[in-house]
Amino acid sequence: MSLSEDEVRDLAGRVVRESLRIGRRSGGGYESVRIGYNSTDPTCEDFALRVEEECWKVGAHTILLPYSSRRERLRFTLSPEDSLREVSPMAKALARNVDATIYIGEQDQPGWASGLHDRVRLSAPGRELIRRILDRRRVKWLYFGWPIPGAAEYYGMPVEEFRRIFFNAIRSSYSGELRELTSTYRRSLEGRSLIRISHEDGSMLEFRIDGRPILVDDGVLSDEDLARGDVGLNIPCGEVFVAPLETTANGRIRFERTHISGFGEAEGLEVSFRRGRITGFEAEKGAENLKAFLDANTGDKDRIGEFGIGCNPGAEYTGGSIIVDEKIYGTIHIAIGNNTGSYHGRNRASSHLDLIKDMRGGVVEADGVEIMKYGKPSVD
Repeated sequence: MSLSEDEVRDLAGRVVRESLRIGRRSGGGYESVRIGYNSTDPTCEDFALRVEEECWKVGAHTILLPYSSRRERLRFTLSPEDSLREVSPMAKALARNVDATIYIGEQDQPGWASGLHDRVRLSAPGRELIRRILDRRRVKWLYFGWPIPGAAEYYGMPVEEFRRIFFNAIRSSYSGELRELTSTYRRSLEGRSLIRISHEDGSMLEFRIDGRPILVDDGVLSDEDLARGDVGLNIPCGEVFVAPLETTANGRIRFERTHISGFGEAEGLEVSFRRGRITGFEAEKGAENLKAFLDANTGDKDRIGEFGIGCNPGAEYTGGSIIVDEKIYGTIHIAIGNNTGSYHGRNRASSHLDLIKDMRGGVVEADGVEIMKYGKPSVD
């Protein structure tokens, strides 16, 4: 399955005009946009070119940058250690000058960092610095997920099925049903303090969200979003999320299957939290991948950073593509790591890792009020 010519043209225009609202800078002149894309798939490159053309139509200045995780692995393999420690002056210059950054695609080799965690860690402080610059400047950002064949092969899914899931989730991103679900869960969480997650598998996790804004990823940066400093979004979209108070998470939660970014899968992963930090974890398979990920990053990499609720009715499980999987209606996700900037949290880290849980056997409560039961909203 693929998108029609009309759908591609319409999506490219929506990304620029509706989602990121690219155009003139508030201080005069036109905005500058960095567009990255996965160069291993011609359809991804074609969409990136369409997005760039839409930027030109509204006067924006652009820079187009190809990417592949295979090349990234080669860079970390070949580069001297002192080069990896050094912050790229080009990355720093872009962070200090762009008004918006767009990435289209995903990892073509999702386990690209396997065996390289010591070398990846060398660049972690630099990645934290770039993130701080972007957050401070409130640079708008969009991650537009695209079904890369290499990812489908890695996850063991036929490419056509992978494309079908991705494009259905993209189509649902602008649906009325998605907006109704996000509105329902936002109302359920606003003004609440204590969140409790329980599940038939024995999971029981509590944390507090007092005073933290309830955020909605609905594919559009509204005036309200921009005024509050919420400058990022995903396509496929469809989640309600909040940054928990970072020292309040206590309990244990099980994740059936999750992809550890850059390092591989973990199955039957059980994670314990105390005062917000991970105090231990074990898995039926792949616990070493989470350990390698944590070893490769710095800062508050192991502290709770986000609680999210999936609201995209068109999303289905891909086997590991987080941008789709975390949006699945009937799931929640807990993230560890960085939650500054648009999340309105205080964790500073070189990473942000989402862990997804199917809630068809569970309940979410807010201040003792049931807001989700067996994956569906239970409060209007």
